[in-house]
This record gives sequence, C-alpha cells and structure tokens, in this order.
Amino acid sequence: MKRYYMILCIFALNLMYAAKPDVIDIVAQNFQSVGNVTTITGNVDIKKGSDRLFADKVIVYTDKARKPLKYEAIGNVRFSIITTDKRELKGKSNRLVYQVKQNEYRLYDNAFVEEIGKPNVLKGDEIVLSGSGDYANIVGKKKAPARVTFTLDKDDE
Repeated sequence: MKRYYMILCIFALNLMYAAKPDVIDIVAQNFQSVGNVTTITGNVDIKKGSDRLFADKVIVYTDKARKPLKYEAIGNVRFSIITTDKRELKGKSNRLVYQVKQNEYRLYDNAFVEEIGKPNVLKGDEIVLSGSGDYANIVGKKKAPARVTFTLDKDDE
C-alpha cells in the first residue's frame, strides 16, 4: 500500500516538472493520498536535481489533472535550492509554502535564508522569496525584528 502512495506521489510531482524531465526522489515513512491532497510524513526527504527539501511533513495540493498547485512543508523544515539565476540558497523555518504557478516560497516562524558563497542572509518571522531570485520580502516581530545582511557588488569600471 505504501508503495502505491509513493508511486502516486512521484507521478504527481513529476507532472509539475513535465517540461524538464527530472527525477524526483521522495523518502518518507508514510504516504497518504485522498482526493487532490497527498500527505507525506515522517522524516520527509525530497530531492529534485540539486534542490532538496527536508521536513517532518509535506502536503502536496493538486488540481483535477493531478498537477501540483502548492506544497506545504511543516516542522523542522530545511531546504537547498538553485534559483533560475543560478544562486544557491539554503534555509530553514518551521513552515514553508511553495506556490507552483507563482514560483514563490513563503517561510514562516523563525525563517532563515542564506546565499551560499556570499554573506547574504535573511532572518525574520516571515520571508517571501521569488524562485527566480527577483525579490525577497521579510517581516519581523516586535521583539525580533527582521534582519538583512548583504554585500554590494562593485562595478568593474
């Protein structure tokens, strides 16, 4: 039964990346699919190319054609992605929501993102990132304000 759910999850995730025939590898203790919602729990590890997601639980929401609309990772969330502009980002939070059509990541509760190879760091209660690297929005709390650390690139003139 678990094998059936795993195959179903992999099929649903592959639909999202139909234009790029990448392999998506999902390892977890439990898979459950009801209607257009697939819940993956227990030390979830999802790998697609060089992108990686770890969490206690991941919920995949799909449309009627089983194409993913939204991913929600909950509990001990850690990730590593390569943006479309080729920057490597690593981060963590208590909850992460990825909106597929908008290519947008939202990190909630103790959110932290760093750009590998540079001192660029984002910290806040909520961080919104564009998957293309176009924008980042950070929200802090009253007692824990948002924090941004970055370097300014100098022009070679």
